[in-house]
Amino acid sequence: MQHTTQTLTAPDGATLFAQAWEPDTAPRGVVVLVHGVAEHSGRYQHVAAFLVERGYAVCAYDHRGHGRSDGERAQIRHFNEYVDDLRLVFERVHAAHANTPLFLYGHSMGSIVALLFALRYQDELAGLVLTGTALRLPIRVPSPLLRPAGWIAKSIPGAAIIPAIVLSGLSRDSRVIEAYRTDPLVTTGRLKLGWSFALASAVAEVEQRLPEIKLPLLALHGGDDPITLPGGADVVRERAGSSDLTVRVYPGLRHEIHQEPEQAQVLDDIAAWLDAHSGI
Repeated sequence: MQHTTQTLTAPDGATLFAQAWEPDTAPRGVVVLVHGVAEHSGRYQHVAAFLVERGYAVCAYDHRGHGRSDGERAQIRHFNEYVDDLRLVFERVHAAHANTPLFLYGHSMGSIVALLFALRYQDELAGLVLTGTALRLPIRVPSPLLRPAGWIAKSIPGAAIIPAIVLSGLSRDSRVIEAYRTDPLVTTGRLKLGWSFALASAVAEVEQRLPEIKLPLLALHGGDDPITLPGGADVVRERAGSSDLTVRVYPGLRHEIHQEPEQAQVLDDIAAWLDAHSGI
């Protein structure tokens, strides 16, 4: 396995950290991994290693405001900024792997970014994998309140008033919790109002436009996920327009299904789906 890192410069000058893991032979497909809020791409090294072993190249990057990338920590004005950054990464990957099937794999907040990207560019993708999709959250802003909530968020975007992620909800493995808690690249504490409103707006758009998603889609969720509720999987099942749709909820698993004691089964399910859609 070959591991490389690079930095990309967004049109607004922000520097984005990206890394890639490649098999020693030509990959059967490329997976672009889109991580969740407050974390970073380095937390997916074991996922990348698993997929490389199955013959896939994996590219991951740190969202602006996350990990080793520039930007105010875990803050954004609009999710289109995340989507534009993903486009920059995607174009680099496409240039390096022409004529190879390209997949997006988005976790949690990253699933919303991946869905927004797919709504623009799904014709360029071989498929989309979602885990812990953030379409149903413990705190949800009703649609009629989005506009007044937006006014407040614009007035005090940096106000950290949204409850912090409850770490026990990530995984049943205490080692995962401790690694997260002590990771200097993870942003801890309460979430900012500006980011939270941007997420709520993005979720509302994605839910409304899910019928436009036509590409092959795999959605996986933990049945005991308290961070992004498993009802998000039901939303995908009921509203996505894809005729090639697989939705699975794992009983007892929490938010980071790729970090649970049963992670081997989860990753094997993802790899088997990729195998069935790589066309090779």
